Amino acid sequence: MGRRYMPLDAARGFVMIYLCTEGFGLSKLQGGAGAARVASWFDHVRWDGFVPWELVMPSFVFMIGAALPFALARREREGEPFSRTLRHALRRTLILILFGQMLWSLYAGRYRFDPIETLTQLALSYLGCLLILQLRFRWQVVAAAALMALNWGLYAAFPGPQGAFDPTAAVGIRIDRALFGLDHSYDWQVINFLGSTVTVLFGAWTATLLRSGRPQKEKLTILAGAAAASLLAGLALSPFIPIIHKCWTASYTFIHTACVLAMILFFVVVFGAERREKYALPFVVVGMNSIFIYLVSNSLSGGWLDPTLAVFTGKFWFLGMAGPVVQAWAVFLAMWGLCYWLYRRRIFLKL
Repeated sequence: MGRRYMPLDAARGFVMIYLCTEGFGLSKLQGGAGAARVASWFDHVRWDGFVPWELVMPSFVFMIGAALPFALARREREGEPFSRTLRHALRRTLILILFGQMLWSLYAGRYRFDPIETLTQLALSYLGCLLILQLRFRWQVVAAAALMALNWGLYAAFPGPQGAFDPTAAVGIRIDRALFGLDHSYDWQVINFLGSTVTVLFGAWTATLLRSGRPQKEKLTILAGAAAASLLAGLALSPFIPIIHKCWTASYTFIHTACVLAMILFFVVVFGAERREKYALPFVVVGMNSIFIYLVSNSLSGGWLDPTLAVFTGKFWFLGMAGPVVQAWAVFLAMWGLCYWLYRRRIFLKL
């Protein structure tokens, strides 16, 4: 398959819309206990548990993996040796880390290095997945199982005072204190990349299936079966390995994979036919410039774009509790307009 696979671009765009609007604007809901409860679903849980917002980072990570087989196939068609591909991947890894740490420093208002930043974790996971993809498929499966087992094994072998997943003294938190002098209590840790590499790999496997020559019905059946199996695996593991995003546990990996696969299944069914691809444009415009809109959203939307638009919109105060939601969409539509301008000119940010 030489052309882009539109349903994946659309699904990636949907993920970026979810991210950039902070849960379709629902995190901004105000007024009353009901609104506060809905808004809480679009903020990370403090430690263990699962709400819809726990899907945003792994969805982003999964879709990066889904792009890998297409990129690798193109480079292979062009006769590029793996050594050159690896150099490109190493350069991309370093650039992602650089951009990530720049964003982190902007948040802090000063230079600050922190390995748990999203693009930094993504870079490490992307590189790890690329290397694993050079193995035969059965060994890729072994590598994925080994990474999940290693992640769990580290927490289990070196527990804190409150157990393996101690929110203030788990092994990942102690590693970050020792290596970086950072206190990541109730937070993500640098060893999260062990788990997130598996998520990137699952994304790559999904794309490999979709770009294969299998009949469409068979692809859909496999996607549905994999989503169901992943959900069951996550639920079966959860009594023994808790669902903790901030430790990227195996149960969490399977739960969010089931959700992302269900989303991709939906987009393949709705936009998989060539005659319906044009209806995916609002998503594709964003999905084909996902890194660009991520950088804009994290560097400009809250500190400049939102207050600038608020001068003219008044944050839609006259809409009451829905005003902040509409304002979030207004900010996003401004960013979407930038993506559309770039899309029309075939300008895509690729690191």
